[in-house]
Amino acid sequence: MIGVFGANGFIGRRVVERLARSGEAVRAVSRHLDAQLVQRLSGKVDFVEASLADPIAMASSLVDVEIVVQLASTSSPGLGNKFNAADIRDNVIPHVEFLQACVMAGVERYVFISSGGTVYGPTTAIPIREDHPTNPISSHGLTKLTIEKYIQMHGHVDGLDYVILRLANAFGPGQTFRKGQGLIPAILERHRKGLPVQVVGDGSARRDYVFIDDVIEAIVSSIQAPRGQKQILNIGSGESRSVIEVLAGIEEALCQSITREHVVSRRTDVDTNQRDITRAGKVLNWRPRTRFNEGLVRMLKEDYPSFLDR
Repeated sequence: MIGVFGANGFIGRRVVERLARSGEAVRAVSRHLDAQLVQRLSGKVDFVEASLADPIAMASSLVDVEIVVQLASTSSPGLGNKFNAADIRDNVIPHVEFLQACVMAGVERYVFISSGGTVYGPTTAIPIREDHPTNPISSHGLTKLTIEKYIQMHGHVDGLDYVILRLANAFGPGQTFRKGQGLIPAILERHRKGLPVQVVGDGSARRDYVFIDDVIEAIVSSIQAPRGQKQILNIGSGESRSVIEVLAGIEEALCQSITREHVVSRRTDVDTNQRDITRAGKVLNWRPRTRFNEGLVRMLKEDYPSFLDR
């Protein structure tokens, strides 16, 4: 059985639906579960409401689980370094407890969704390879990196098989702006409300944006890969775009101008982040297939069809 933890999130829901369509035995675990998702997949997925903060509930949810996909997190790069102690208390400690429970339960593979945008920190080496030094400047990145190290420790000491995916900025239909994260839905929501889009700094900061369908295929490939992986892999588009370029792409797709206002930049943001995804291609036989503009149009058609009718 495959256990998907953080199953109610933007990525988690898509993973659960993809695995269920493939006929896999799936247990979807989340603090809260959407009633429509449960109803839609009733009889195909084992749904469990449980929080990562409850170690007993987490341990119980691991019964018969062979592969774990860990997406649960309360941290966010958009929060900066305002809640460092809370990040340790609410993310690192529960993850460490959960990892120990996985080892005790005999979990065979641990697929962890890490952050490719924050674990590396500032760098002039573009594109960034997985063996690049990791020097996070945000609590979110440091949290993710610490959990990665615990996973590697259990891999070495206890033989836990793992695939750590350092994920770029995922986007696509169904995404909402949460905890200061998700540039594209933030732009679209403010534009829908008639508000100016807030551009951090001069808008030159560059990020890698990868479409949700490509993310899901990378996760599924990580689940299905031969045993004995113990890999850290960058998952992204292999390209980067500035905030200004993202805005221009949305304006082109909408055939509309978007009003913008500039706000002070955050010291916890790096200037450029573009991943080298060569290793993921070799290990998983994976590559992104959806181009940025194509993904934008698909997102607009599903989530904001009224924009396209103007």
